[in-house]
Amino acid sequence: MKKLLNRWTLLVVSYLTVIGFLLAYLTLPKLPDGKAFVAKAQTYDVEVIRDDFGIPHVYGKTDADAAFGLGYAQSEDDFETLQTVLLATRGTLAAELGAKAAKTDFIVQFMGVWDAVNARYEIDVPEHIKRIAQAYADGVNLYAVENPGKVSRYFLPATAKDIIAGFTFKTPMFYGFDKALGNLVNPDKPHELAKAPTNNENVYLWQDAQNLPIGSQGIAVAPHRSEEGQTHLLVNSHQPLTGPVAWYEARVHSEEGWNMVGSTFPGAPVIIHGHNENLGWANTVNKPDLVDFYKMEINPEDPNQYKLDGKCEEFETKTAKMLVKLLGPIRWTFEKEIKISKHGPVMETDHGMYAARWAGMNEVRTLEFMMAINKASNQQEFESALKMNAMPSINYVYADKAGNIAHYYNAKFPNRIEGWEWKKILPGDRSELIWQGYRDYGFMPKTINPQSGLVFNANNPPWLATDGDDDAKESDYPKSMGIETFTTSRAFQINELSLHEDKISLSDLKRIKYDLNYHPESHQIKTLNKWLSLDIPNLTAQEQQAREMLASWNLSTHMNNKLAALAVLTLDPIQKANGETVEPDVITENFKTVVAGLLKHHGKLDVPYGDVMRLIRGDTNLAISGGPDVLRAVYGKELNDQGQSENKAGDGFLMFVSWDENGLIHSEAIHQFGSATLDSESKHFDDQSQMFVNHEHRDVLFNKADLLNNVSRVYQPGKLGLTNNMHVVSD
Repeated sequence: MKKLLNRWTLLVVSYLTVIGFLLAYLTLPKLPDGKAFVAKAQTYDVEVIRDDFGIPHVYGKTDADAAFGLGYAQSEDDFETLQTVLLATRGTLAAELGAKAAKTDFIVQFMGVWDAVNARYEIDVPEHIKRIAQAYADGVNLYAVENPGKVSRYFLPATAKDIIAGFTFKTPMFYGFDKALGNLVNPDKPHELAKAPTNNENVYLWQDAQNLPIGSQGIAVAPHRSEEGQTHLLVNSHQPLTGPVAWYEARVHSEEGWNMVGSTFPGAPVIIHGHNENLGWANTVNKPDLVDFYKMEINPEDPNQYKLDGKCEEFETKTAKMLVKLLGPIRWTFEKEIKISKHGPVMETDHGMYAARWAGMNEVRTLEFMMAINKASNQQEFESALKMNAMPSINYVYADKAGNIAHYYNAKFPNRIEGWEWKKILPGDRSELIWQGYRDYGFMPKTINPQSGLVFNANNPPWLATDGDDDAKESDYPKSMGIETFTTSRAFQINELSLHEDKISLSDLKRIKYDLNYHPESHQIKTLNKWLSLDIPNLTAQEQQAREMLASWNLSTHMNNKLAALAVLTLDPIQKANGETVEPDVITENFKTVVAGLLKHHGKLDVPYGDVMRLIRGDTNLAISGGPDVLRAVYGKELNDQGQSENKAGDGFLMFVSWDENGLIHSEAIHQFGSATLDSESKHFDDQSQMFVNHEHRDVLFNKADLLNNVSRVYQPGKLGLTNNMHVVSD
């Protein structure tokens, strides 16, 4: 009887489980009917021409037509990433990916991304920007309905608001908002409270040497400094080589004056950096202190109140809802209350409650700004866009056909009062610390047309922007702006290499860009030399030999250098410490691991660097020169089972551009892989990789006449019978 009962119990549980799964499956969102998306797509007038490298050249009648074509073309090459980016922007990624994405969904809601977009969209987003955003989304939607097997049930439709929200969510991450928030909730990080200034206290407000970012560099050379009498520009951002912030190359042209080439990210309907016929720019990350946290003093008699100026204020509240995939079709909505003070949203931690306030919160005009610089035809129009103050951070290294060059240390600098240690946790009970608005364009550090004829940035302070003496002066700017003070090895190296050149030709600029050496005054090398000067006990004979070898390294990261692998791998904890002090024991422990790894996999310590540092893409596996914080920037992973370090970030898409007074005369570029971001079966999956490791480039086909001699495909997305039946031009 007992066995029979157990059997019936098992059958009932199994039955209920099946019913539960079935009900969960039946209640999943269904993909919408694609007819409306196809009909909408037919209203756009656009042609996509793929060149011999598969790069899309999008020609639209209007700006919206071109944006639609860009959305479709990018979806062809990288739909999975693009879809993931938009799901993350909505705060619905966990419904597709499960619990690992729930934190991202919570942060979107904590930041109030959609509160801002829904409140400000009709007020602050101009109609022509709405059309561009919606057109790009329509291009994505068309591809999705043509390829339903790739589409999440939670995705369609993409909308203009999704595109606007993407900038609101992602741009603060470039100056480190996510890292700052992570440090706040980490109980192992110090959370020192800022002190009020006194008349006799000289408070040190600048950020300490910190943040060795993955990097980027831009260099501009004026005609009077160049050998050819032309304006030259290097566009050289350093990003992860794959994923949501890996560069995607495209050319976009409309009959309304949009005429750009360069690269962009999934979800961005504009070229983020590159050039048009009149001007161009390179972006590099800057990291001023743009995030403030306030320690809240809670009313002990009412946890829903906080103290401000001696009074008790009520928290506003909202509920974050995260729909999380659990098992198969089963999802569950988890809820978490978010308190909101007059400072901003409040993060509850084990060590207290902290309100957050950051540059770019509630900002919805970033796409408008980016479109303005895409269509700018001269420096005045470019600067007019910067004066919008709609981009939370990012350096701009600028050049144009008139011979103007400039470095703009762009950021939304909060209107903070002076005298406080803004980098520390601030007391939350003082309303004068709740800054309102931002400093205007006049406060932006900038170096415009310096006498030396050269500007550059390599994630360094704006006080080192030229090899002359007329860059911005630190003493001219309020300390509360929180501008970083750390100088990268790359900045030292650009400055030194350019000082030796009275005239800089395009060939000279390439030589500077592909320089492979660390600067001897860099933080990494000074720290390494200090460690080498110490007496380290208990080293094996091989480890002692390796230390002696390191002392003779010439600081080069050439693929044939036999000490670079040992050196670069030993430097890893110094690099990862982001400029902070690394204890000798930490360096020693890593050094021993490196020595053991090289001996295990290669049988020796003097391994040619290219045997270790590799550019890997599918079956392609190539030796590559360069290293972290070197002008030829290469950041590798830990050694794999073959004793190789896979290049994961750094140099990727880059451009060299030249103008004379009549306009663009030459542009060349290279991508680390190719235009087919995810399609490993395409020849464009890795057809640029060999050129990339060889420091070679291809001509940018900016003029349509040149393009038409190098065409692989021509098609019109949205036109019935043409999207999937493309005209293929033989090689």
